[in-house]
Amino acid sequence: MLGAPFGARKKGEEMIDEIKLKITNCFIVKVDNKVILVDTGYEFEYEKLISKLTKSNITLQNIDFIFITHCHDDHVGSIAKIIDQNPNIKLILSKKASEFGFTGKHNNIYGSGYLNKRIALILKIKGILNKNWNHTFPPFEKRNNDIVIDHDLVLNEIGINYNGKILMTPGHTLDHISLVIDDICISGDSVANFPRIIGLHYCVVSVNNLSEYYNSWNKIILNNVKKIFPSHGNRIDINKIQKNINKNSEKNIVKWSKEITNL
Repeated sequence: MLGAPFGARKKGEEMIDEIKLKITNCFIVKVDNKVILVDTGYEFEYEKLISKLTKSNITLQNIDFIFITHCHDDHVGSIAKIIDQNPNIKLILSKKASEFGFTGKHNNIYGSGYLNKRIALILKIKGILNKNWNHTFPPFEKRNNDIVIDHDLVLNEIGINYNGKILMTPGHTLDHISLVIDDICISGDSVANFPRIIGLHYCVVSVNNLSEYYNSWNKIILNNVKKIFPSHGNRIDINKIQKNINKNSEKNIVKWSKEITNL
């Protein structure tokens, strides 16, 4: 199994392998004799992703579904190449993500912004130092066999015989969804675990709507989740989330000045 165990591996954890890339944690979920890959990392991490899948005895031909938490470059960078290699893989994505994928760009709206000035400065410096960091990804289009989600549902509703759930979890982006397996939430960027010093309190670096973001936390909590497997940082006990709701303030957000599709 990839990734360090979170205590003793229980039922839900036995179904999940973590794939740590440079920035993003991706996950393999094995359920109902099917294999679900959650997110794919950046485009430049494709070879690393394939290598780590191979170490977990997974090939692209073994994968039945790719679950897209949201259309940002560090989550969907390799999707176009993967489905080119195996077009039988079905995408599981939100309706909004099906609209954003073909653009190949981040989609951010007026009023969005970084959680605080410290984060805004750090990412401004990163942009200066890395000219290739342009928030784009190889575009992909929804196909007829893909599964488009527009409401919370259980996996049985999409042909996966297991009582897991897909939750609409907007706030970071308009298109965000999360996957619940037993008492574990694979949260994408609806929860994150960055170093405490940057003052995010388990939030991701930027949000479209902070109120919606915390509403998504409450939804996750109400679905009896005990552990969070985020896309960034180490796994989190749910009590950490409960204690940090509303720790970030709207007044501290460094907002973008206009609607943009490419930061």
